[in-house]
Amino acid sequence: MTKTAVKSVKFDPGFAQHTTILSINLEYIYSKINSFKNFGQKKSSFKFNYNQIQRMVDNNIGFCLGSILWAVYIKSLGDLPIDGNPCFGDTFDKDETCGEIDFSIEYYEQLKKDAKYYLGQNYEINPLAITILNLYKEFLLENKNFVSTKTTNDIVLPKDIKTPSEADLSKIHEKIEEVIKSGNLLELTSVFGLIYGN
Repeated sequence: MTKTAVKSVKFDPGFAQHTTILSINLEYIYSKINSFKNFGQKKSSFKFNYNQIQRMVDNNIGFCLGSILWAVYIKSLGDLPIDGNPCFGDTFDKDETCGEIDFSIEYYEQLKKDAKYYLGQNYEINPLAITILNLYKEFLLENKNFVSTKTTNDIVLPKDIKTPSEADLSKIHEKIEEVIKSGNLLELTSVFGLIYGN
């Protein structure tokens, strides 16, 4: 994507196809686990679903980071119209906006307990993941869930986001295109340092 040729940008470059709504999917998985009466069956069911749960949690992190990285990238292109914003024209509701992200943050503690309870394993909560989720929550609130976001100039970035160099913007864009093809959204963490931290 060359800066001179672009007339508008997409709200979502292709992340959504690789993600699910975490709370809804976990509710479905846990209802299956809890449908069993005895502990042995519950344990087997949790074990069977454990890798899928971890993948969903990881991709959720990747989606949140991807949204911020994409915003950083498209803001660098100048003031352009944004196509396909599904939130535009809605009413901003703080609780509704934060509900899913708060669930995602709190679920880490639940997953840690469940991994110990059902599998006897220590699930390590990645502090980077919590940082990303909190940053994404700030991003959603700063933008009032994008209900009035028409152009790239309307996007507000969290205060701790750094402005990347042209070379770093290029790396971010390449990585975004790569993960949209592969579906491994968590790999975006490899470029997180280009927009955040020392």
